[in-house]
Amino acid sequence: MLEAVSLKHSVWISMAISLGCPPYLAGDIVQEVYLRLHKYKETAESKIVKEDGSVNTFYMFGAIRNTLSSFMKKENLYISMPSWMYKDQDFEEFEIVAPEEADLEFEDRYQELMEGINKEVDSWGPYNSKLFNLYFKTDLSMRKIAGGTGIGLTHIFGSITKYRSQIKEKFSEDFDNLIETI
Repeated sequence: MLEAVSLKHSVWISMAISLGCPPYLAGDIVQEVYLRLHKYKETAESKIVKEDGSVNTFYMFGAIRNTLSSFMKKENLYISMPSWMYKDQDFEEFEIVAPEEADLEFEDRYQELMEGINKEVDSWGPYNSKLFNLYFKTDLSMRKIAGGTGIGLTHIFGSITKYRSQIKEKFSEDFDNLIETI
């Protein structure tokens, strides 16, 4: 499994950078993902290697995003929203940006994918789109969201799981096509 994953090492590095990782740390983040995959290889292998033998790039995206987020929180390298008085804030400023080194085709496809995801999220209605944006576009944990909003942690967890599966179901093929342009 790790051999198949490591064949796309440069893709994973680019992905980490596109998520906001400083280029000098991208290699370390990807190596940490490899270590986590090795540690949990019994459970991760069925999720990361598709039936046709290819690597599930959507799963790797999530693993890199989670590892980067954990590292940034551990090292206090993030900006948090200190108060819930910003509950009506416009979240456009938190949008993920493609790496500067990417070619125009990648940037165009990336923007199309992000616009598609944003349109899908907006179609869910104000409650679901706001909850999605709070979790995925800020550094707030589910517990902080639950504490600040009064929504039950179990409900938030179930909603976030539903959001992930909806986005994955609708956009995983587009995401795979985006990765192929790198």
